[in-house]
Amino acid sequence: VGVLGPWSCDPLLARALPEVASRLAVARLNRDPALTAGYWWDAVVLPEPCATPQAVAGLVNAERYASAIVGPLNPAACGAAGLLAAAWNKPLVSWACAGAGAVTLVNPLPAPAGVLHAVLRYFRWAHVAVVAAPQDLWVEAGAELARELRARGLPVTVVTAAGEDEDEAERALRKVQRADGVRVVVMCMHSVLLGGREQKVLLEKAEDLGMTDGTFVFIPYDTLTFALPYRHVPYPVLANNTKLRLAYDAVLTITIDSPDTSFHEALEEAKKTYEVP
Repeated sequence: VGVLGPWSCDPLLARALPEVASRLAVARLNRDPALTAGYWWDAVVLPEPCATPQAVAGLVNAERYASAIVGPLNPAACGAAGLLAAAWNKPLVSWACAGAGAVTLVNPLPAPAGVLHAVLRYFRWAHVAVVAAPQDLWVEAGAELARELRARGLPVTVVTAAGEDEDEAERALRKVQRADGVRVVVMCMHSVLLGGREQKVLLEKAEDLGMTDGTFVFIPYDTLTFALPYRHVPYPVLANNTKLRLAYDAVLTITIDSPDTSFHEALEEAKKTYEVP
């Protein structure tokens, strides 16, 4: 199984420990005869370039390394990945490619756009803005999210990008303020709780502009694709920054529930049993 992702060019994603996680997954898989079906499984971590053209071109090399592919993470590469996987007759397991319609595509998670749509419909929030970090991965994720929400009948009136520069964040938020009827801002970028600088700057600027008083709801996109620890977990970035803590009152985090154990707890348990070094 090839585990494809921008591990070498995105330091925050690299903290997901793809090599450790994939090695642990196949070790447990190989111990379960009900799942192995007589096969011996192995995993190889494959680099996905952060630039979209290189990410698409790099897919061609995946065939020689793996019988199945987990990834890619860049939605712009999904069309090519789906066609190649179909031509190779290999499964493609990707939470980023829910709308790709590939013949061999397996969706491991509910589509983030579908989850968002359900939440927005519940609260009757129709008008949406999407603000993405400037890296290709997030720009493409934001554009794809906007397309999928529009296909579900929601008006997405603003799709823009903002980096770590405060002026960029302010320009993006001014667009949101000028748009008619926007209630929700979806942030396609790394969560500030995990060290995302772009989201930190965006939320602090929103606090400066008076946008965190309940007028707007800010929803992180990345937490829809993994289980963000939330039980008895301190986040120093909020404890040590009053402005950010005030701004975070306007954030609605939607994440996958992991009721039995968090990522860090599972990792520590695996270390104690010597499943991982």
